[in-house]
Amino acid sequence: MNRKSVVRGWPGGWMLGLVGVSVGMVLMAPVLRSQAAAPTARAARLSSVEGQVRIAQGGQVLADPALTNTPLFEGTQLLTSDDGRAELQLDDGSVLRISPNTSLTLAVLHGQGETADTEIILASGLAYFELQGQSTTKPIRVRFGDSVVTTDGAAVLRINLDNPPGELAVFSGNAHLERGTSLSLDLHGGESVALNGADPTQSIVAESIEPDSWDTWNADRDQAMTATAAARTGAENSLPDNENPAWNDLDANGSWYNVPGQGSVWSPYEAADSGWDPYGNGYWMWTPRFGYIWVSGDSWGYLPFQFGAWNYYSGFGWGWAPGAGQPWWGNGWASNIGNRPFGYRPPIRPTPPHGPVFHPMRAGLTASPNAVVAVNRHLVSGRESLPVRDRNVPVTIAGHVVQLLHPVSPRPQYDRSAAGAQNGSRPAYGGTRPQAGQRPANSFASGGSHPVYAPGNSAAPRFSVPVARPSAPASRPSGGQQSPTYSRPSSGGGSSSAGHSSGGGGGGGSHR
Repeated sequence: MNRKSVVRGWPGGWMLGLVGVSVGMVLMAPVLRSQAAAPTARAARLSSVEGQVRIAQGGQVLADPALTNTPLFEGTQLLTSDDGRAELQLDDGSVLRISPNTSLTLAVLHGQGETADTEIILASGLAYFELQGQSTTKPIRVRFGDSVVTTDGAAVLRINLDNPPGELAVFSGNAHLERGTSLSLDLHGGESVALNGADPTQSIVAESIEPDSWDTWNADRDQAMTATAAARTGAENSLPDNENPAWNDLDANGSWYNVPGQGSVWSPYEAADSGWDPYGNGYWMWTPRFGYIWVSGDSWGYLPFQFGAWNYYSGFGWGWAPGAGQPWWGNGWASNIGNRPFGYRPPIRPTPPHGPVFHPMRAGLTASPNAVVAVNRHLVSGRESLPVRDRNVPVTIAGHVVQLLHPVSPRPQYDRSAAGAQNGSRPAYGGTRPQAGQRPANSFASGGSHPVYAPGNSAAPRFSVPVARPSAPASRPSGGQQSPTYSRPSSGGGSSSAGHSSGGGGGGGSHR
């Protein structure tokens, strides 16, 4: 049985103010204490999903369709179908993008700073890698076929496995390619290489790059990220991992305030409604390593649910304080709700999907295990009239009158345009990439008949994950329609896949 979680009224007014803030700091104490131990685990953000994309690990599908803002941990695999494409953002500012019919795995993803170790495996398809190359001790490794490529500093790469053993193009920066003990090459911006399948010691190096129809899509995503970065305020400059592109989404979708005694506090524009709930829109997604994790349905909803704390301030509304920057998975899951309005029901995490599952909404009920549980909590608007978040007017937070922070000049961006384009024009990308021969039996089913998750399913779908696909022609059509983007659950209450209405489990959070 699935039920929507509806918090009725918040009786008794708003018992906050300075006393409430003090209480909130006490409530935050366990969260702040958990930030002391820096974890070795890291996560990448699934920042964009279009078309059919799956998240899998160890041969088990975790989410189908994939959910934007999902934290992806070591061992996670992304698979795209005929119309699928996805973008990942790493904490060092690197960006990975995969086109249709592509499989990519985060084989190694742990450590922090100079000890960070990252290895990515491209098993099939075509992908773009915009690597920052900040770590000199352990540069990011990208493996494809029997080859591995690393970069010396920032570099933009394109790897195409449609014609094994593969082709590598270096749009900018420097890259080093090794193919076992048979081949070692240094490539520079504007150069490309086609590997030889018959003789591993041979290769064809060109001082040019043949444009691909998907270069335009990669450039379009770069332009979207650059536009978002234009709203950057610098509030996060003193925080760890401030190169993470996810910070830009906060600047573009809310306001930062420098609050005396508390530091930077961010509030989304939606929080102007006193009935807004940080955990009102999103999903619980089960993972093998950490159990259920929270995936926000808001476009900006990645970092505020990984660490820090949400607090409610009387006369202002909800705001998020980043804290020290250590993610919740360092010491296990806990809610990151600190100070809250009177009567607020904190998020409740579902129990693991093994055997009978205690229903999070009503004592005594059980629910079938679900890989993904949609959440859409509706709170009755409160009694306070809250200020808007998108105007240059002072606001009062924790007893202090503060102004919002203004955008600063964006950081310099390297030229991400596709090499080989003439006079600024680029070939149009197609909506699909053709495949030759039969699709593998375990690949996506045709005609949209592949299993989808639904809160009413009796069990999480499980598949054998393909590690390769038949080779496709090197050329791709320039026509085709762009696939629709994934949309978050409607106000009516989550997904309704396979004829099942989505229940409203209690919201949840990752903590720090």
